[in-house]
Amino acid sequence: MYHIKNDKRCLNSAARIGDALRSLLDRKPLSEITVTDIQKESGTGRSTFYRLFDTTDDVLLYIAEEEFFDIIDRYRDADWSVFTQFIINSIMSESRGLLNVAASGKTHLLSKALRKKLTQEAEKGSFEFDNTSRYIIAMFVGGCLSLVTA
Repeated sequence: MYHIKNDKRCLNSAARIGDALRSLLDRKPLSEITVTDIQKESGTGRSTFYRLFDTTDDVLLYIAEEEFFDIIDRYRDADWSVFTQFIINSIMSESRGLLNVAASGKTHLLSKALRKKLTQEAEKGSFEFDNTSRYIIAMFVGGCLSLVTA
């Protein structure tokens, strides 16, 4: 679980840590990445890392949530008839973090991140969290997996 407060300094540090993990995942597999690697790459202190995140999986979850939030916020005005094309294009063009999460074998984090966003949207009244929502989750996760394995 991560513990990011809604203040400028914490949000900036979390973003730097997320960017650092994305960058590291471009160079080596998750199993070889340590908290020290992330800390050095991000330029943050070890205590900052642990104040915001418990594990590297928490950083992966944070990355996935942020990218899903961006995609869904952009899709809000898109045409639902081209949903599949929109999802695939979004993942391929702008979602390096989602692809890295899928490639690391932590696909359960993709489902968890997307479920959180869809639940928030349902609470706002944007839509109902129903079978369609579950389909969206499966499609996002499946899209990420198929793009990684292609």
